[in-house]
Amino acid sequence: MIITISRQAATNGSLIGRLVAERLHVPIFDRELVDEVARRLQVDPSVVIHFDEVALGTVSSLLWEWRASLNETIYQRYLSGALHRIATAGSAVVIGRGANFILRCPDCLNVRLIAPLALRVAIYQATNPVTVHEAEKAIHAEDHEKANFIRALYHAEIGAPEHYDMVLNLGGLTPEMAADLIAQAAQARQAALLRPEAEATLPAHLRQMLRHHHPVRREFVERHGVS
Repeated sequence: MIITISRQAATNGSLIGRLVAERLHVPIFDRELVDEVARRLQVDPSVVIHFDEVALGTVSSLLWEWRASLNETIYQRYLSGALHRIATAGSAVVIGRGANFILRCPDCLNVRLIAPLALRVAIYQATNPVTVHEAEKAIHAEDHEKANFIRALYHAEIGAPEHYDMVLNLGGLTPEMAADLIAQAAQARQAALLRPEAEATLPAHLRQMLRHHHPVRREFVERHGVS
């Protein structure tokens, strides 16, 4: 089971991911992915970090020679290779990097973490000595960069809920509660051997609809062998 965790800025996604990994006793990949891409490119991680969840168009500090030799396409190719090796090796938690857009595996649980801005500002200020305005500006900038990264590489909108199995609003959840929900969902899917497609879960929906006397077209019941 691969658990991908996409997150808004300042939602403690890395922390929650580590809590999930502890509960499931699986490895976690966050900054480790950057190091792996850098190793395969044979460059310093400080170079690759400029491309990490940031669209190239927003990067202004790279030297021009690196623009010529290392770009989004190359980064995405090596990142994709690293993620597929992780998925082949076994269970893991992967933080960010658009992993859910790359892997699309039947045994992946894709999670999105969101939170009210006030909570995110407080989390940001807990580790950065900035004003509320400065925190909001930094958070919006990071969200914008991540959205551009996903849009540029995968032609998708990072916040669209259909890309995720779970969207958790941390406004009413502690990190421990969020980690518990994610771990339980991963274990339940793995136990049921469900694929993340409509046809896999539709029979279960139909059975529950019939059980609770919801109107269901007879041809649907017959087609899916539901009784």
